[in-house]
Amino acid sequence: MKNYLSTAVLLFTLLCNCKKSKDDGGTNPPAPAFSINTISPSSGPFETIVTITGTGFSTVSSENTVKFNGVVATVQSATATQLTAKVPKGAGSGAVTVTKGSQTATGPTFTYILTGTVSTLAGSDNGFANGTGTAAKFSFPVGICTDAAGNIYVGDASNDQVRKITPAGVVSSFAGSTQGFADGTGTAAKFNSPLGITIDASGNFYVGDIGNFAVRKMNTASVVSLLAGGTEGNLNGQGASAQFKYPVGVCADASGNIYVADNKNHLIRKITPTGAVTTFAGSGSSGNADGTGTAAQFEEPYGICSDAAGNIYVADNLSSRIRKITPAGVVTTIAGSAGAGFADGSAATAKFNQPNGICVDAQGNIYVSDYNNNRIRKITTAGDVSTLAGSGLQGNTDGPALQARFNRPGHICITADGIIYLADRYNHRIRKIAME
Repeated sequence: MKNYLSTAVLLFTLLCNCKKSKDDGGTNPPAPAFSINTISPSSGPFETIVTITGTGFSTVSSENTVKFNGVVATVQSATATQLTAKVPKGAGSGAVTVTKGSQTATGPTFTYILTGTVSTLAGSDNGFANGTGTAAKFSFPVGICTDAAGNIYVGDASNDQVRKITPAGVVSSFAGSTQGFADGTGTAAKFNSPLGITIDASGNFYVGDIGNFAVRKMNTASVVSLLAGGTEGNLNGQGASAQFKYPVGVCADASGNIYVADNKNHLIRKITPTGAVTTFAGSGSSGNADGTGTAAQFEEPYGICSDAAGNIYVADNLSSRIRKITPAGVVTTIAGSAGAGFADGSAATAKFNQPNGICVDAQGNIYVSDYNNNRIRKITTAGDVSTLAGSGLQGNTDGPALQARFNRPGHICITADGIIYLADRYNHRIRKIAME
């Protein structure tokens, strides 16, 4: 009886297996995993074609959504194990992902390399003319800043005016007329070689009026007044009692204080909103010593800017170094080494040749107009120095950033969306660098 029962169980099992075999051909193989294995190349600018290998992709291109750092890319071809996609403009660095239906696979990081294009926003030959784009003329423009609406303001030194350029390139006279000193509104005011210019959080402008040894203030209605200075020398004090010696660079902090690169005094000066002038850093003797306050030295400081944390950055012209000053007045050298020259690389080994302009972006990267190298340099937060634009050859050429030519660029500024503008001094032009 036991043998009969065993035989019955065996026959029942065989019959069940036969039925399953007839119904579905046996056990189904598992669906392939949905994954990304590799990307190649792993870095590049926009429009780089990247090959993505993995498993479980759709063979229909439109059924795969590829993203670089969260930005959707164009899928050009697809198989179950390989996709090709074009890197979208402005993607930035980040992970590559593929989505098919409800499934998303995350792959390696793609490093997005910015590429720049240099163009001329306004200006042509040396002279004076209002107009649009290259119909306008400047004469040795140096200072430059931008407002929240994207307008550009220029210290047009040899025309003794502050000029305004709209985002469309329309140039007009904002303040100033003939050389001299006069407060007033618009063209009733007079400057003597206005160089540095900056804007505060309230929209007021400040101008380093070097020939008048003064720092002037302008409101949005072009009303010009004296903030501090007016005679040549080195004296702290209130308003007109203070003295400067070529205040070539100015910047504002979040509290409305103005910092001045007092060039021939080798000092960084501070002006409160009420016009009280003090020495913020520098001993007054030419040199490159780091230190705190008046223990530090500068050598004809030129460009100056501030970051959101209240740090001040200085293009220390004749020392060919980039200096940092903390809110407590501690001065350090953050890039550049002994002797003028040209070298990209680490902060300690990089070289500049009389840097003029300086600005900082929201991420803390610093941009420098390297006057005698005819280049725009970038310093990352890690201290790596590279060339952003300029071939190093003197000239006037628009185009791809590293092929462009400048002629002793002056000050520099950057907009909230990362567009860089510079006063190309000896080309009498305002140039634009767009990074994509």
